[in-house]
Amino acid sequence: MPSIAQTLKQAVRTRYRRRANGGLDNLELRGSNYGALQLYRKQTASPTGIMTPELRQALQNSFGNTVQAPVIDYENPTLSNVRTCAVQVGGLNSKLVVFTFATIAFGFPMIPSQHINNDISYEDTFYRLFEARRLKTMEFLDTQCIDHLELAKNQYYPAAITAYYPEVADALQVPDSERKEFYNYIESILETMDLGGTPDVLTNPMAMADVRAIEGAGTTDDGDLSYVLDGVGQFFRSNRILPGTGNRATMYLVADGAVGLETRVDPDCARGVVHGGADNPVREWTTQDVPGLGTMGLFYRADCSDQSAPLAGQNLQALTRTAVESYEWSFDVCFVKAYNSDEAGRYFPIVKVEQKAAA
Repeated sequence: MPSIAQTLKQAVRTRYRRRANGGLDNLELRGSNYGALQLYRKQTASPTGIMTPELRQALQNSFGNTVQAPVIDYENPTLSNVRTCAVQVGGLNSKLVVFTFATIAFGFPMIPSQHINNDISYEDTFYRLFEARRLKTMEFLDTQCIDHLELAKNQYYPAAITAYYPEVADALQVPDSERKEFYNYIESILETMDLGGTPDVLTNPMAMADVRAIEGAGTTDDGDLSYVLDGVGQFFRSNRILPGTGNRATMYLVADGAVGLETRVDPDCARGVVHGGADNPVREWTTQDVPGLGTMGLFYRADCSDQSAPLAGQNLQALTRTAVESYEWSFDVCFVKAYNSDEAGRYFPIVKVEQKAAA
């Protein structure tokens, strides 16, 4: 039987175009809310915070060395109602706080020749590989900030604080019926702890529904509730905040100057090194400002590699000595909290709160 099957038109294919917004695969590379990381960045930059210019410079330049900061413990002196000629007693206890860094690195290879007959360009591949790792690093750091807050949270809950709300596992327990009015008590709770100012609040997205309702002053059935936010600073939200069983929301009240973070790069990247010539380096150590992460060290390597086997599916099995490029970004991160000489017996400016789910 006659047939024209062999001359059927080929599949219609559009060109791949990377877009800043939109595009068929736009949702495959979407960011999240990194509120914990943003909170740490904000407090690190605070002129009244714990991250003084001297401390930040020491941490940035500490590769291969240990940074120590002197502190003085709280003293609870005894007062007298009698004058005496006896020699007075007393004195200070000083300590050294030591800071710890952890390394974070990510990277990928690039094979320029695999794009010679492909709708996905070298630039498209580089962008997707880099952006996926950048977002993953921000998510990781956001989680690390939350873990740091959890470990540093206030552990001292005398009757003066539990008079507001009960405490379980170092977290205030706010009943569902009071979850909006609770914001009105934040300033009073911190004043009771001798911690003035308006704290930053980190929470999971669900808690922000109440905040938006409160901010819509006079537009809800509850009336004008805007006053309850007068004692609260900036809100931050993160999907890495997990409320836990029985809770509607979990949040951390973080007084200004309670936390901070600093990063450093390795000395080769910091000073800049090129092997093979500046125009066509075989090895290069440099720095790069990465959005959302700050300055990172970048190590670039150009090499030759047999890619015939992995690229055989692209009909490129002849690439037995093709050019390969390697990129690696890295930095060291240090999380910092305010010093507390007696964690079990003195208030600390990070208060964990759990808003209970409706019964």
